[in-house]
Amino acid sequence: MDETRWDLMTRILHWGLALTISAQLISGLLVPDPQTRAFFYFHEWDGLAASTVIFVVWLWIYSIQDFGTLFPWNRAGMQAVGADIRGLFRGMLPSGGPNHIGLASFWHGLGILAVTGMAITGVWIFFVIPGGHGASGSSTDFHEYMQVSWLHKMISYFVWAYLIGHISFAILHQKKGAPIFRGIFYR
Repeated sequence: MDETRWDLMTRILHWGLALTISAQLISGLLVPDPQTRAFFYFHEWDGLAASTVIFVVWLWIYSIQDFGTLFPWNRAGMQAVGADIRGLFRGMLPSGGPNHIGLASFWHGLGILAVTGMAITGVWIFFVIPGGHGASGSSTDFHEYMQVSWLHKMISYFVWAYLIGHISFAILHQKKGAPIFRGIFYR
């Protein structure tokens, strides 16, 4: 199997994340404007869809026992990440692909954690806070809504940074000859 070729389920989940998270980030830019209330409802329901995809991603990570690859936070994993970072300073792109431990897998793990944080806070706002989507209950509910909403927004900045970095490095790898797009988007 090609080193950069991903299995079918990973590719399907990647598409699911790419579509729902991109829609979340774009609609999230329009949510604060009272004139764009329809985007708020889209943002909520797409957020629930994204949260479902993220939950399935965690089930998939668990089922294929991919925690060590995505979260290489032991000594050997951090040494591999450090070696990849040092390589970047020497003009070498880090390797990637399934089961490769290093900067790419570490970055993917951080992305999974960031979108999970957004999903948890979004679902919390939607289902847990009394009054749901907008917390129309008491002032205590509104205060909780504002705190969780602020956290949701702060995490979104990390997701934006992740997405921009993820796409940028994928394009850079592709330009340097690594078949990244073929491996994740095509059979």
